[in-house]
Amino acid sequence: MKLLGDKVVLDYDHDPLTPAGMETADFPDGKTLVMGHFRAQRYASANAFWMTFLRHPVDNLISIYFFWKVLPETYALHARFLREQPSILEFAMYPGFKALMSETYFGGFDMNRFDFIGFYENRDSDIPRLAKALNLPLVAVVHENRTSESAERLEVESDVSVRRKLTDLLAEDVAFYKRLRRRAVVQKAGRCELE
Repeated sequence: MKLLGDKVVLDYDHDPLTPAGMETADFPDGKTLVMGHFRAQRYASANAFWMTFLRHPVDNLISIYFFWKVLPETYALHARFLREQPSILEFAMYPGFKALMSETYFGGFDMNRFDFIGFYENRDSDIPRLAKALNLPLVAVVHENRTSESAERLEVESDVSVRRKLTDLLAEDVAFYKRLRRRAVVQKAGRCELE
């Protein structure tokens, strides 16, 4: 995040799909922002502006699946993926993925602590809303870490049967996501509490 320079800590070493993902930490002294892939519980003691962006669980899983296909081996679960080369439906059953949002990233965390929850599908409206909340010049056209399109990916994304099966497999995450989407509608009018 170039806007904040050395006030930013990138935390990609505590991915919740790894043993290090269960470690907790205090918010780093002298820093303004911690961003990365980690369980929300990792920084639970922080008194901070809490924000996240979510993506529909089926679209998120498809994105991760195709990203992992081209990513050099990173940790044990990814090594297993590269070795086994599972189908997308088999991948959905990998440890941590069936409830990636509801458990792996946010399990046991009070989602009411979030000051802002944005949605990938609403980038064009949510990023300006976040920019206003943070008083930073953020723009939606900047989109880093995009997984490249492929014929295979487009085929999976457009296969209604596969999407339906993934929706069933990821039912817990889909319900979690829908609940947060409903909350977002109300939140735009003022702070609300989750049921």
